[in-house]
Formats: sequence, structure tokens, C-alpha cells
Amino acid sequence: MYYKIENKECEVYKKLHEMRAEELKMEEENRQLINEKTGLKWEKFLGHKGQQDFNRVTSYVGFVFTEPEKADSKIWKQHAKYKEAFIPNKRTKLGREMSDFLNNGLKGHRFLDVFDHLGIEYPNSKFTFPYVEICGDVIVLFIDEKSKITDENIIEITSKEADLLLKA
Repeated sequence: MYYKIENKECEVYKKLHEMRAEELKMEEENRQLINEKTGLKWEKFLGHKGQQDFNRVTSYVGFVFTEPEKADSKIWKQHAKYKEAFIPNKRTKLGREMSDFLNNGLKGHRFLDVFDHLGIEYPNSKFTFPYVEICGDVIVLFIDEKSKITDENIIEITSKEADLLLKA
């Protein structure tokens, strides 16, 4: 279900806005940390982009380096399926360290933080990752239909309206 929050003075707007702004900053900081740690430039990556992850930020598994010949084989190995991509070589100490860095060394938020800020329980059954985006002065949400939203500041909207807000 899609929702919007327009009341900038309400507590839920403030919490979600602050959380999402921090996540956007974390995305940039994570890219900088990766650049420093790898020492290599990359164009594309293997992983999960954006909020559709347990950490609510992009997760990285491997990279398509602009200069693949510079990838150290003690750290990197070619991906079996995507030959242009490199993933950490877990057979070496340096590769395991890089894998650990990518899995545990980057910043993020728990996906449960969204439910906490909304004051609702997350579904204990199959669920969809919550989506939060700042669109100008409006916050757009996508929350699983199993979740019961009771806050009067959170207004249910159609997917068409959500698309228009997200594109604006």
C-alpha cells in the first residue's frame, strides 16, 4: 500500500525524514569507503540497490572495475557467471577481509526502523521491505498491506499518485 505524509510538523514525518536523509548520506559515504578500500574505480556492481535490503542501503557483492587488470588476485576473483565482474576471493585472507568489509563494514539502518518510526509491528509472516522516499516536502511510503497504519498523518494514496510524486 502506498502512503504519503505531508504534515512536516508531525513526529512521524520528522523521524522518517531524518532517517531517509541519513540513509542518502550513508550511500555516498559507503561509496567513498569502497573506493578507499579497493583502490580501484568501478562503474557497475553486483548487489542490491537502494532500500530493498535488510540494511536499507545498497549492498555490494562485487564490482565491474574500469581497469580490471589492476585487480589483485589475492583480493579479487572473476565472478563465475558475470565474467566482467570481480568478487572477493574468499580463499585468501585478503579476500575474506574484503568480503567482511563489504558485508559488515558499511553503514546502514535496520529495515525494522521504519516500522518502529511508524509505531507499528512488522508482519511475522512473508513481508515486503518498506520503502521511504523524500519527494520535495512530501514523504512517500510503501508498506506491506498486512501492516495496519493508524496515524492520521499517514494518508493512503494510489500507486498512480505515488508514481507522480516519486517522478516529481
